[in-house]
Amino acid sequence: MNVSPDFSLPIRIIAPYFVGAVLFYILSMSFLFFLQPDIALRDFRLIGWVHTYMIGFVMMVIIGAMGQLSVVVGEVHHRYPNFFIGIAPLLAGGTLLLIAGFYVTSFLLPIGGGIILAALSLFAFNLFITLRNSRRRTSVTRSMQWSTLFLGLGLGIGVMMALGYAGMISIDPSGWRMGHIFAVFGGYVMLNIMGVSTVLLPMFGACNRPSDRDHTISFYTMIVAVSLMIFASALQLEWVGKMALIFGMGSVGYYMVQVYRIFTTKKRSYSDIWERSVAVAFIALVLSMGSGIDGLVSGNEKAIALSFWFLTAGFLGFLITAHLYKIVPFLVWFERYAPYIDEREIPMLHQLLPLRWANVQWGLGVSGLVAIATAIGIANTLLWKIGALFLVGSGVILLAILIKVLRDKL
Repeated sequence: MNVSPDFSLPIRIIAPYFVGAVLFYILSMSFLFFLQPDIALRDFRLIGWVHTYMIGFVMMVIIGAMGQLSVVVGEVHHRYPNFFIGIAPLLAGGTLLLIAGFYVTSFLLPIGGGIILAALSLFAFNLFITLRNSRRRTSVTRSMQWSTLFLGLGLGIGVMMALGYAGMISIDPSGWRMGHIFAVFGGYVMLNIMGVSTVLLPMFGACNRPSDRDHTISFYTMIVAVSLMIFASALQLEWVGKMALIFGMGSVGYYMVQVYRIFTTKKRSYSDIWERSVAVAFIALVLSMGSGIDGLVSGNEKAIALSFWFLTAGFLGFLITAHLYKIVPFLVWFERYAPYIDEREIPMLHQLLPLRWANVQWGLGVSGLVAIATAIGIANTLLWKIGALFLVGSGVILLAILIKVLRDKL
């Protein structure tokens, strides 16, 4: 891989994505105090929480990380790097309006959704133009392109649903729910995670990288799953939706097999905050798959709620946190310290991270994840609020760690 130092965006441009994402994480976990463990899956308050977490936290981090990783993988410069200055505030503002639409008045839903669509359209346009100039054609670059296409479809469906909820067009938004979820979560989030994992997991874990062929199986299976679910939502075909679920679970299952193979090739034995966080993430993914299959077969809504919790707060939450602990210190070190490597003594990469506080953050996060999962299982409100408190505390410490690392300089 022929990587030039000037491929990367400056920290001043990319830092707002990571800091803003953690602020939305704290906000979403604070919202849990106003929910309860037996809340219905179609309750508007829960849907509002999902969008706060998925767009404000998950999407914001992914956009920031892809802003750095896409050009490195493609060995090409951003075509319009200044777009990233405007995308972050547009995405944050649109998310806040969308939240207000769920909790205050549905009139704001299409406005917030439209602003989010505009922000991510800028990102998608820059990504496609940038990667078009790249000579590298790998499974990772294809994942980026396909995931961005599905992101556009998912957001388009989401805006249409928002117009329906606001009474501006005559459609049944609930009929499009699974198409929207699969396009954004399966088509964008999971395709990106699957693609990026083939680069970051071997690099950070000192493991062998899988072949493109191994990744392609889960990659194309997820594309089929998402396409089928969008088709099922458009024509309201339940049997096609079930096929999409089977393909989706098969894609994730095969991806988990590849992750297992990656970590069994580990070249040296050590354990750090990244590895512990990744371990929790994939344990949560296994639990999510098991609970989800049980819920779909038995029709048990509590099992589906548990699956959803382990998938979002467990798998996505810990996977993203793990990589923030690697990506942010590296970007700071690369920009501020690497130029002086032959001139003066500079800190090692791991010395930029306050490990004691990172361990506290991890412990609070695990405690909160388990407490709320238990609260869902036994419908215990007190345990639910304790879990929410742990997770808010975890987010506050993560924010403090990020700010400390980002402010580190000679």
